[in-house]
Amino acid sequence: MTSMIDVVFLLISFFTLVMNFSQSEQHEEINLPRSELAQPPEEAEAERIAVQALEDETILLGALSCGIESGDYASTSFGRALSDELNWRQKIRKVTPSDVTIVVRGDAAAPTGFVQEIVAACQALGVQDFVLRARQARDE
Repeated sequence: MTSMIDVVFLLISFFTLVMNFSQSEQHEEINLPRSELAQPPEEAEAERIAVQALEDETILLGALSCGIESGDYASTSFGRALSDELNWRQKIRKVTPSDVTIVVRGDAAAPTGFVQEIVAACQALGVQDFVLRARQARDE
């Protein structure tokens, strides 16, 4: 019985180590645009925040649904949520906003200006690095 428990723990630790956690930041409603220039990332960003832009101009920041209303970006629901996330990372992980990479997964039908507003809102909070996700054109 003891050897069987050992094998079970070894299997659990093996599958935990090889599990792909990048699927957790993907939302099933997002239909990424296709691009000839899209390439898989060479290395994962150390500190990243996934932001998903839906077709109806709703932003998903983790499980939180928010938006960018007109006006000052810091006072919007997205600005407040992102500011809270950046403050948490700064207090707990000692990471400044300039060290964080925002991964924007925009729906193909989302307006281009909407994605630009998301980038501008992030820049207003001190974030400088962005990654825009797209599907490779040969992935049919």
